[in-house]
Amino acid sequence: MIVWISCILTGLSFCLCLYLLLSPARRVIATPQAYQQSRALVLLWPWIHGLGRTLLPWMPWTYRTRLLSLLRHAGLERDAQIDHIAGIQGLAGCIVFVCAVVFQRHHVFGDPLLVLFISCVMAAAGSALPLLWLRDRAQKRQDRVLRELPFFLDMTTLCVEAGLNLQGALHQTAELCPPGILRDELRYCLSEMRTGRPRVEALRAMGLRTGVVEVSHWVATIAQAEKMGMGLGPLLRSQSEQRRRERFNRAEKRALEAPVKMLLPLIFCIFPCTFIVLAFPVAMKILQSGL
Repeated sequence: MIVWISCILTGLSFCLCLYLLLSPARRVIATPQAYQQSRALVLLWPWIHGLGRTLLPWMPWTYRTRLLSLLRHAGLERDAQIDHIAGIQGLAGCIVFVCAVVFQRHHVFGDPLLVLFISCVMAAAGSALPLLWLRDRAQKRQDRVLRELPFFLDMTTLCVEAGLNLQGALHQTAELCPPGILRDELRYCLSEMRTGRPRVEALRAMGLRTGVVEVSHWVATIAQAEKMGMGLGPLLRSQSEQRRRERFNRAEKRALEAPVKMLLPLIFCIFPCTFIVLAFPVAMKILQSGL
């Protein structure tokens, strides 16, 4: 009798777990535009949405602030939300946990605590992968902003020195700059100004979205010049020259780092092959001579 009751409870538990796993697939949830490029995210979006809504109340505010900052610097603040990243993290952790248990299935009955510990560690590492992807995207975006910044500042400086006010110079810069992150951010900033947001506040928000210190310094220079009634032309010219020098310094630094980065593959890949090629004829002669 106890065996039959155990079998019935096991079957009910299995059906309940299966229902909980498949219930998100019945709901039609629109995938945000930011994730439609990934086919896997589109297919898994009902489960991501459900996990995100479940995990969001348990997330501390410090972690939410950190995620919001990463989304802002990665350029996904207007498309993605915190619960989306939380859902992706939770789903990645669950998938990695199940895969770890499957790979260790031969040791489940022998040492279940060790299997559970290893699976939990791997699940934690799997849940950190979305954060690493966000950091990498934010870093690449900031590098692009730094590359575009000198030309952006030169264009703004030329417009101001030609006689335009700051608003007109920003409009001309947004029209004449090549396509890029800074031009898109400036256009969004100008649209905020047209809706009534103060200019300095909109520019500061642009600096926060890019996450680049140089852009924040440029905005601070403009705010100080407007507050003190100083001329913008010389200040913007000095900012442009300084950013261009910093760009050349970064290029020189990376050029000097290249030989150090090449040292490791040189030692472990090229030198052993060279030694094998040089030592093979000597070894063959020694073996043929019978020494």
